[in-house]
Amino acid sequence: MLSDERRKQIFDYIKRKASVTTKELENQFEVSGSTIRRDLNYLASKKLIIKTHKGAILNVPQAETSFYTNYNYMTLEKKEIAKKAMNFIRDGDFISLSGGTTCYFLAKEIVASNLAELTILTNSLNVALLIIDSNKYFQVIVSGGIPKKGSYECVGQITISAIRNFNIDKYFVGVNGISISGDISFTFMDEAAIAQEINKNAKETYVISDHSKFGKSNMVKFAKLDEVTGIITDSQIPEDVKRLYLEKGANII
Repeated sequence: MLSDERRKQIFDYIKRKASVTTKELENQFEVSGSTIRRDLNYLASKKLIIKTHKGAILNVPQAETSFYTNYNYMTLEKKEIAKKAMNFIRDGDFISLSGGTTCYFLAKEIVASNLAELTILTNSLNVALLIIDSNKYFQVIVSGGIPKKGSYECVGQITISAIRNFNIDKYFVGVNGISISGDISFTFMDEAAIAQEINKNAKETYVISDHSKFGKSNMVKFAKLDEVTGIITDSQIPEDVKRLYLEKGANII
């Protein structure tokens, strides 16, 4: 295999995994450690990855996933969605919250509610800290993994391995797009991989998304409309758009 082709495949592999070891790459691509180290040096020089002591992690620019930029976008809609989502949470539930600002608004509603007993699994450091710092005594489980700069979400194989151990009652997940064809999607593969894994183990999955995400398609498919329990959105969704998705079998809440 030519070096350029191998480097492309190595980068694609790191994009899927978010973090890798040199030994793992040696086994995956059946080349020597010195070859892998040269390839990682090349990818690092292009600012595609960040080298670590034992391997490398994906380099995700902060501007691509800035939590604080997104936090101030459509705040009224996110608050409305969060309040709607609260109707589906009961004392004693084991829920999971994804990263992203809409789930952060839902976490704020949870800590302000009269709920007394919840177990909450999340890969979001922001969501976890918000709940832990509240006056609630909910059990918070942080998935672990590699934190992404800007979004503060943990991703990678460590995260996926951890969440496989749990059976979730209700999963609330923010997404980047809900296409006309019925694909619910993410911009980033590492985030989609986590959502796919939790969705497998959740009794109910609720997509929480403002109306601007309808009609959009992003790089990585997470699920089809019939693979989630419902889509919780705001009241600004146009009636013709809502009708179109209802005709396709979506449960629009």
